[in-house]
Amino acid sequence: MNWMTITWPMVAAACLTLGLIELSIGLWQRPRAPRLLFALSAFTVACIAGLELALMQTDVLAEWWLATRLLDAAVGILLVSLTAFIWRYFGTGQKWLALAIPCIYAIGLSFDFFPGTPPGVGMTYQAFIGFRTVETFGGATFNVAEGVPNPWNVFPYLAVLAQIVFVADASLRLRRLDGGRRAVRVGGAVVLFLLGGGLQAALVDLDILKTPYMISWAYLAVLIAMSIELNADVLAGARLARQLQDRERHMDLASAAADLGMWTWDIGHDTIWATRHARELFGFSESEHINRARFLGSLHPEDREAVDQALEDALATGGGYEVEYRVLLRGGKIRWMAAHGQIERDGSGKPIVLRGVVLDISARRSSELELQQLRSELAHANRVSMMGQFASALAHELSQPLGAILRNTEAAELFLEHDPPDIEEVRAILADIRQDERRASGVIDRLRALLKRRSFVRSALSVSDELATVMALARGDTAIRKVALVIDDAPNLPLVMGDPVHLQQVLLNLILNAMDAVEDAPAARRKVTVRARPNSEGAIEVAVEDSGPGIAPERLGRLFEPFFTTKAKGMGIGLSISRTIIEAHGGRIWAENNADEGATFRFTLPQAGVARSS
Repeated sequence: MNWMTITWPMVAAACLTLGLIELSIGLWQRPRAPRLLFALSAFTVACIAGLELALMQTDVLAEWWLATRLLDAAVGILLVSLTAFIWRYFGTGQKWLALAIPCIYAIGLSFDFFPGTPPGVGMTYQAFIGFRTVETFGGATFNVAEGVPNPWNVFPYLAVLAQIVFVADASLRLRRLDGGRRAVRVGGAVVLFLLGGGLQAALVDLDILKTPYMISWAYLAVLIAMSIELNADVLAGARLARQLQDRERHMDLASAAADLGMWTWDIGHDTIWATRHARELFGFSESEHINRARFLGSLHPEDREAVDQALEDALATGGGYEVEYRVLLRGGKIRWMAAHGQIERDGSGKPIVLRGVVLDISARRSSELELQQLRSELAHANRVSMMGQFASALAHELSQPLGAILRNTEAAELFLEHDPPDIEEVRAILADIRQDERRASGVIDRLRALLKRRSFVRSALSVSDELATVMALARGDTAIRKVALVIDDAPNLPLVMGDPVHLQQVLLNLILNAMDAVEDAPAARRKVTVRARPNSEGAIEVAVEDSGPGIAPERLGRLFEPFFTTKAKGMGIGLSISRTIIEAHGGRIWAENNADEGATFRFTLPQAGVARSS
């Protein structure tokens, strides 16, 4: 054993060590290609170091010839891997030159593998002479081959020269782009390796320099440069990690102050990272592993399918992820959450990450429910108020069938006193009583439906049927006020989606207002017309037109404001509630003055099966 048998394995070990480090990083961290290519070059140089050691120790032609051909092939792999490494690591370079390097080298390498070539004859020598033992420092000896140089051996060195030009050009391009720490350090080291290793190998091939091949030693320049790069990356990574931790703490504080939780779902690995506040909102501990199944399991059972479908839609379309759901906490407590997220994709378009925020909206949901209840109470109060205005008309509506029932009852008693009783007349009277009772029951049922407290219950309904119901309710009041109420609805109107009671409330509000508007007009001109037609937007438009004095232009814009009224005894809630009801149905309501006289209130309702506007 001598210093040569120790140092060459040490060079190989250094190459293997850095190659393994770069390989482990390249397998788990993007961009992968540069690190994997450098690992390949380092492993190749480790093999070259072993082959160099084998060449200096053998004096058997067959062994030398096998090691020489393997060394020539390994050098070719090294040139290709280094060229590809520079191309991907620098992100620039002459593509044609990168492709020319392996082609040029392959011409010279082909001489090593021509069939029928005698041992020792190939890319290096066209005739093999023999071996010579050389003594070096410390009494160490090594063997060198001697032969007649092959002129075709110029091609490998042309490939090396082309690679020097390629690396130098790529380094200059990179330096112009980003100031060039990598260009100077890595590019300079590769050029130094190519110059030193190539020159030393050429002198050995020409039998000018009596030394072993030292390509692996020249590669130490690249090894040192990449070690420095790796160290710089590690230090930068540690610094970035500290900065990231600081930013995470600041972000966590800021998001907690805003009651926001931030999260990131790594789709490929199915892991969810969440800030501390986000974990608190869901009831997760800081150490608990969260994935898609665990997240869905924390939701209310009624919301899981909808949230899972929202995730699938975001993955399929690449659009935004927006959903509201309930979280089940310990003790049965429920928390309402709103989530917003955005998909991120890789270069091939594959979704890799979904990032987003969650917000606790429990207070907002509670307020919305309270507001909805208040609106329902206010709408109910409005209906009660309307029924108060209809009181005398309803009394008149009921007095007629009730009076007829009383008179028919008295007549039936008289027919029963006959001897024998006139049964046929009694049957006819009972039929009249039954008809009058149904008439009175209809009035009461319509009144009860309007006065009943209820939430929105949408169903497909006919506007014409609702107009007929409202006409029946308002008939008595129109008779007392001497107002002509005309219903003009188009035949075969499409159905709409709506709540019949609330839509009747809107119609009654508008009809009552229209009758109030014409009460000072002469009896012959007191007219209210209700029209229903499909409009150009595919909705059903209902218009309530009066023949009154119209509305002052400065008041038109405020008619639907809460508590704004033009009546001395008005409450100012009827039109406001009407707007709320119509907008809840996906329509709109507005008022306008007619060209000649009076005003018209219009509202629209989407047809059944047509999506509501948001």
